[in-house]
Amino acid sequence: MVLDEPAFVGSDSTLKQPLTREVVVNKTQLVEQISNETAMGKLEVEKVIKAFINTVQQSVKKGEKVSLPGFGGWSQTQRKARTARNPRTGAAVKVPAGKGVKFAVGATFKDIVAAKRGTAAAKAPAKAPAKKAPAKAAKAPAKAAPARKAPAKATPAKAAKAPAKAAAKKAPAKAGRR
Repeated sequence: MVLDEPAFVGSDSTLKQPLTREVVVNKTQLVEQISNETAMGKLEVEKVIKAFINTVQQSVKKGEKVSLPGFGGWSQTQRKARTARNPRTGAAVKVPAGKGVKFAVGATFKDIVAAKRGTAAAKAPAKAPAKKAPAKAAKAPAKAAPARKAPAKATPAKAAKAPAKAAAKKAPAKAGRR
C-alpha cells in the first residue's frame, strides 16, 4: 500500500514520486496470524516458514521449479551478457550473464485479489467451464426488432392536440451567439 502522499511534489522540472511503501504484514505478524489460526505455537510456525523459504531458495538455485497450485510458482531465469551504457558518462559497460528469479501468480490467487477489487470474478460463482457453442449458432443474426404497432385511430380530442405538437416541433430554433 502506498503512503498517502501527493503523486508529484515540486515544480515541473523536479518531479518526484513517493518512494516509500507501507509494509502491511511483516514476518512477525504473519507468524502470529498463522499461529492464531492453527494449533501450532509461534516458534513452530516460525520454524516452518524459515524451512519453507530455505527450501524454495535452494530448489530455485538448483534450477528447479517450485509450484504451489492456486498460489504461484518460482523459477530461475537466465539473463544474457549485454552491453549497457553508464547514464552519467555515456560510456559502454559490459554486463555479465546472470541468473534471476521469476514468480508467477496462480489463477486462484489472482481471482481472490480481483474479487476484493469488485470485479466480475467476485460476483460470478465458480463453476465448470461452459461448452463451446457450435460455430453456426455464434454467427446467427441478432433477434429482429419487434414490429411497430399500427397507429391508433385518431379521436377528436387527440386530433386537436396533434397539430399543436407538430407546429411546436417544426418551429425554428433561436440563433445563438457567435
